[in-house]
Amino acid sequence: MNKLFAILMLLVVAMTTNAQQTSSDLVLKFQGRDVNIAPFFQDFPYSQFSLSDDGTKLFFFKASNENKLQWLDIAKEQDLSKATDVVDLDFSKRNCWHPQYNDKDGCVYWIGDESNEEIINIYRSNLLSPNPEKLTNVPYIYAWNFNPKKDKIAYVARLAQNEKRLDELRILDLKTGKDELVRQDEPDFRYTWGDVSWQPDGKGLMILALKDADRQYANIVYIDTETKKTTVLTDASRKASYAGTSVMQEWISPDECFYFSDQDGYKNIYRFDRKSMKSTQVTHFTTDIEDARFVTIKNEKYLFVLQSNPIETSMMLMDIKTGKMLYKQTSDLSLSIGAVKGNEVSMLANSTSVVFQIVKAEVGKKSMKLNVTFDLPEALKAKLVHSDVERLSIPTFDIDPATGKERLLHAYLYKPKNPLPAGKEIIMIESFYGGDNRYNTEYQIYNAAGITVLSPSPRGSSGFGRDFAAMNDKDLGGNEIIDIIYCAKYISDKLNVPAERVGVFGMSHGGYATMRLVTFPGEVNGNKAHFKFGFGIETAGFCDIIYQHTHSNIPDWTYLEAGDPVTDKAKLIDRSSLYHAEKLTGPLLLLHGNHDNRVDIEGSRLMDRKLIQLGLPHRYVEFEGLGHGIKGVDNNRKFYYECFRFLDEIENH
Repeated sequence: MNKLFAILMLLVVAMTTNAQQTSSDLVLKFQGRDVNIAPFFQDFPYSQFSLSDDGTKLFFFKASNENKLQWLDIAKEQDLSKATDVVDLDFSKRNCWHPQYNDKDGCVYWIGDESNEEIINIYRSNLLSPNPEKLTNVPYIYAWNFNPKKDKIAYVARLAQNEKRLDELRILDLKTGKDELVRQDEPDFRYTWGDVSWQPDGKGLMILALKDADRQYANIVYIDTETKKTTVLTDASRKASYAGTSVMQEWISPDECFYFSDQDGYKNIYRFDRKSMKSTQVTHFTTDIEDARFVTIKNEKYLFVLQSNPIETSMMLMDIKTGKMLYKQTSDLSLSIGAVKGNEVSMLANSTSVVFQIVKAEVGKKSMKLNVTFDLPEALKAKLVHSDVERLSIPTFDIDPATGKERLLHAYLYKPKNPLPAGKEIIMIESFYGGDNRYNTEYQIYNAAGITVLSPSPRGSSGFGRDFAAMNDKDLGGNEIIDIIYCAKYISDKLNVPAERVGVFGMSHGGYATMRLVTFPGEVNGNKAHFKFGFGIETAGFCDIIYQHTHSNIPDWTYLEAGDPVTDKAKLIDRSSLYHAEKLTGPLLLLHGNHDNRVDIEGSRLMDRKLIQLGLPHRYVEFEGLGHGIKGVDNNRKFYYECFRFLDEIENH
């Protein structure tokens, strides 16, 4: 790797099928060792778990020659291989988001598309007759949910975008098929992603809306279904992220409910009284609340609250009348609420080294008992976990005003159990979306190959409150890039691995960050930093911010993260790696699906053409029919084959 630019012209388009790329061969070659990825795609090809409301049915995706949505009655059977297809569709070729089971009609509902192009609509399929039925016909659906009787769905449809944007709140009758317009949004409060909460009698709905289409000002609005009047429940003058703003599906009573907002800096609970049309803040935590559901203990209703950060999860019981937390219990697992039945809460669990579990909490008034009700066999766990994980706090370049000391960044270091030999070590750093306490297949596959992975949380990451997550707003390609450079220096020194063996990788925003890091000009916002990354692997990223803004189905994201493409044009050009490509520090692998509407494939093609023009080392690989991400066994095998081949070729030159 010490001859990074030595006539290494990796200018090859997507590889055609050959003997080394058949789906049956899941043992890849890297640095003279076999890397068996079969356990991840054959022994445990499952992901994206969810539960039915009563906790008896487990839903998940199984990746094989096709990507199937499946279900299993876990009250009777716990062998995932005996699951049944929900619907006769291949979801490697189309999107399926947020599947939900409706116990009133025996159908599974989801929002998705038909060709990975993110034309998102509502679909359903009966578990006894796995044929899909399309229920809506709109360009995009933001939010949706059943009413309490589960015979209707309220949904938010986006009918256009950019300056021609028009959004609608609609109600679909599942029995008659009648689709009724409730209300269109207006320029001062634009509908957005989130959930829908139905007032029990159906007289009102709560959804999310952005003030002036600004993602920094997410609000909860209540819409009267009879008068169509809209009332903003949150303080529209205060900042709140849409990630930290949500509604609870179940109401306390016909006229009272809870919702969540991070207007005070952290996601907290608020109470809304429909009679007075007033809201009051109930909790004042300085750690985000993840979720909350009602539990019933001896005929009394309480609130079970999950509070989480990337390090641990806390479970609490709240007295609804007083808002007082009765007790708290912590876990080093990442937990999410799957189902509630009486005083029993079934939670989906994983962590950096736990693949998947179901943990049931039996909630009492003074304490709760936890019991693992679903787990994987030990032999399978050994095939899926290849790392020893260490939590790190990494100093970066500025002072944290909360402490008055140098800012520390949270990170996890994934150390392979069977590392590459001394002198051949490789460190891969996630460029964005890192630091989560969750099982990560990609990290484990790199660990299985002997590669060390650093997963940091630069500014802009979630899990540490609204203000930290917002630190890169209007600063895309700015100080969060400096954070990763400081992380690279830190880990290079800590493990005594030279920069030429330290690379960066990421997808989407992380793909952009990867290209930015390997072409970084050395200074941004008056802050100077330099690290000569040995290589980069970007997936579904963009190299030109303005092009991304004008060719994406989420232009409001680039407006929030980067700024106005007109007034901030010069800055956005300077923050785009396409215009600094000549500064490439090491070979770059570009991977992208050609049906991607989130980040147009030109986001990678532009960089490919620029690097060809400059004669700089890289490879471009295109995935036919894929949207935003890598799905399906064949595509995943191709993805890792290309990654390992790329790293091997760097080493061999």
